[in-house]
This record gives sequence, C-alpha cells and structure tokens, in this order.
Amino acid sequence: MKCVLCEQRKAKRQCPAIGNSICAQCCGEKRVLEINCPEDCEYLQAGRTHEIQDYLRHMHSGTPVTQEKHHRVLDAHQNVIAHLEGTLAEERLRAKRLTDKEVAEALDLLIDTYRTEDRGVLYEKSSSNLSLEMLRKELRNIIEHYRNPGKDKEGKVLIAGEDNRLPLKSAIECLQFIRDMVASHIEAQTSPTSYVNLLARLIPRKRNLGGLQSSILIP
Repeated sequence: MKCVLCEQRKAKRQCPAIGNSICAQCCGEKRVLEINCPEDCEYLQAGRTHEIQDYLRHMHSGTPVTQEKHHRVLDAHQNVIAHLEGTLAEERLRAKRLTDKEVAEALDLLIDTYRTEDRGVLYEKSSSNLSLEMLRKELRNIIEHYRNPGKDKEGKVLIAGEDNRLPLKSAIECLQFIRDMVASHIEAQTSPTSYVNLLARLIPRKRNLGGLQSSILIP
C-alpha cells in the first residue's frame, strides 16, 4: 500500500490525523506543519524527543562563554524566552512562508532599538517590509509586556518576580539568545525554515494559535 500523501513510497505508519496510512518521510516532513497531529500520537511524541535534542545541540553550538551565557539567561528568564519562541511557532503555523532569515531581521531591529535605548537614546527602528514589521511589533509587545507588566482587575501585578519588571539589559539578552539560536540554524544551512519549523513542532497543538504564556518545551 502506498502513502496517501505522496503516492510514491510505501505506507508504514497509521496516521490518526488523516485516518489513513502514510510513509515515514511524509510523517517526518509534514507533521504539525501540514498535518494536524493529535497530541497523543506516538510519532509526534517521538519526533519531539529528537527535536528537543536538536534544540540543545544548537544551544550548545557556540563558544564556552556563549554557552554559559545561554544557560544563565535561560535559567533567569525562561518564561520570556518561551513566550517569544512560542509566538514564533504560532507565526510559523499562520504564515507558512516565515523564514529564519526574516526572524533574524526582526530580532536585529529590536536589539538595535533596545541597545540604542540603553545608551540613553529613544529611537525605534522599523522595517518597510509589512510582514516583517508586523512580526517585529509582535515580539516588541511581548518584551514590553514583561518590562511593564499589567495588573489584574484587583490591581495585582500579573507577572511575579523581583520588582515584577524585566530590566532593559535582560530584555536584550533574551532577544540575543533567540538571535543566536537563529544564527546557528542559518549557519547549518539545512533549511531556510529550520528554526521556525523546530519551534512549531515543539509547541503543543492544544494551544495552537492563541494564549499568552507559551507551553513550548524548553530544556
């Protein structure tokens, strides 16, 4: 029996999302991105185990100094990084053409803006590319949410932590952490969407295209 998706290779896996048999290659390449995989699918879970290791490999790809910095930033601000990466995963599912290069460009604009602010100058750098500018603004809104946390109806601050605010330098470090991850994927030259695909496959489908806090699995 041939795969119902490619109609070329032998179907060896029963896909619960499609309700039919598909080949291992289509399962690996299309899961989550093109197939609405249920969370309890054994192949999805096995794939995520591999992808978490891939995430770690890229995180450890820099110099010892860079690796130490990555661990420090992740330990201190995992919620911020998870929120940013979760948003990138959602955007990959919404905008099928989103590439790692576009993510890198949006991050560069934000990092430049915040580094300029750190020098005492308020100047927001933007892009003339509409889709890129929308992504930049979305990521900026997340950072600003943590820099200036809102309050609930009772006046309680929504984000816990030391003085409940993300310092400017920490915001830059969180953005640089993700920028380094993107750079590692771009340098590997495996795919123009390697990083965003990885994030999209790690995000649980139950939250899919909504929600504030990310449930993405960050080690």
